[in-house]
Amino acid sequence: IVHAEATRLQSPVPLTAAALQQFISGQALGLSKKDDSSVVQVYETLNGVSVSQSNNKSIGKEGDEVGDYWVFEDGTKERIVEVGDEPQHNVVLKNEFARVLKVTLPGVGSAGKNTTWAHRHAEDSLYFFLVEGGLSVINHVKGNNPQCDCMEFGEVRYGTHKTDKPLVHKITNRNAEEMLCIDAEVLKTPPITSQLPLVADRHELIKTRDRCRVYRLVLEPGQSTTVSYNFFYLSVVLRGSPIKISLGASGPGPVLSWQKTTSMGDEEWCKPSLDMTIMNTGNSIFEQYIAEWR
Repeated sequence: IVHAEATRLQSPVPLTAAALQQFISGQALGLSKKDDSSVVQVYETLNGVSVSQSNNKSIGKEGDEVGDYWVFEDGTKERIVEVGDEPQHNVVLKNEFARVLKVTLPGVGSAGKNTTWAHRHAEDSLYFFLVEGGLSVINHVKGNNPQCDCMEFGEVRYGTHKTDKPLVHKITNRNAEEMLCIDAEVLKTPPITSQLPLVADRHELIKTRDRCRVYRLVLEPGQSTTVSYNFFYLSVVLRGSPIKISLGASGPGPVLSWQKTTSMGDEEWCKPSLDMTIMNTGNSIFEQYIAEWR
C-alpha cells in the first residue's frame, strides 16, 4: 500500500521498495495467507539460519512438535513447521473428511531449492507418486540417519501418522525432473461407507487399509465402464485423457452427460454416485485412482 501510494505521488521510497521484494519472495514461498511477521522466513530460507534464534539461544526448544527445533548432527537447527505450511506442500482441497496437498519439488540442478523444510505430518495419509520413470529421494526422518528411497511411477503408499505416531522429516529430490506427489490426509469417516470392496469392470483393488481402499481404473481409447460408487472418494488422475461421463445411461430416465479433459495429478473429492458411465474419448490411455474413504 505504501509503495503504491508513493508511486502515485511520485515520491521515492527505496526502503519500501526493498521491503516489497521480500514480501513478494514470501508469496513465492507460500506465505501469502500468513501474518506479515512471517516474512522473517524469507530471510531464514535465504541465509539458512534462524533469525529468531540469532540473538537468544534460549528461545524455543528441541522436540517433535510444530514450532520446536530439530537439531542436526552438525549443530545447526531448523524450526519444524506443519506440513500445510511447508512451501512445497500446497493445499489444493480441504473439507471435513480430507485435506489434499500437491507436493512439487524442483529437481537436481534446477533454479529452485530441491530440499523441503523440516515438517510434521500428524494425520493418516495416502501418497500418490506421479513421476514418470520413477522417483529417487533422500528421506531424512527425525531421529534417524538420512536414507535413500525410491518410488515407482504410480506407486501408492499409506502413512499411519495419527494411528501410530507423527512423522517429522525432510525430503530431498535426487531426480533431474520435478517431484510430483499427491498427499491426501484421511481426516474423518464419511456418513456413507461400503462394507464390501467394490467389484466393477476395469477396476482393480490395489491397496486396503482400515480407513481407506484404493482402486485403479484403466480405460484404453474408446473403452468405457459403468459403475456405482457407494461411498465418498477421492479421485486422482494418473494418466490423463479426454473422457465422457454419463449418469443414468442404463435407466429409464433422461441421461446427463458431459465431457471432461483430465491431466496427471488432477484431484477431486466426490460423493457417492450410481449408474455412472465413464468413457475414454481420447487417443491415449486413461488411468485414475479411486480412493474410498471408510
